Amino acid sequence: MTPDEVRALTPGDAANLVDYAERQRIGSWSLRSSLVRYAQQAPVAASAVLELLRRTDTALAPHRREIERTPIGDHDAADPSVVDLLAVAAMLDELGDTLAVWAAERAPADPPTAAVDRLAGAIFERLAALGIPRENRPPRRSG
Repeated sequence: MTPDEVRALTPGDAANLVDYAERQRIGSWSLRSSLVRYAQQAPVAASAVLELLRRTDTALAPHRREIERTPIGDHDAADPSVVDLLAVAAMLDELGDTLAVWAAERAPADPPTAAVDRLAGAIFERLAALGIPRENRPPRRSG
């Protein structure tokens, strides 16, 4: 989704986009639930995608109420990063659709690894360009 397409979103469409991780898709699969199934076959990749979700959710959190009430084009003057964050959410939404279609299969074929890698890589780069910090995890204790 381009920045111009994001700016054209109604508050309702933007609110749906902000709910990219939990929104029900095909067969009632959400991005998070289909990611659980994906983790069974690709745990490292699923963990990396979960970090992208958390980073995006954290960055969007201070803007959620305003996004749900105000046309997105009105956000540009106050905080242009809102449009960029919603573009990231749109990419995650696309990833959710991809994983949900795969997860909804009764006997899922090979996981959509190439699509996940492509989208996750692009999202990672976008978040880095926006200055959204990576998570700092405490070192594991041995013992």
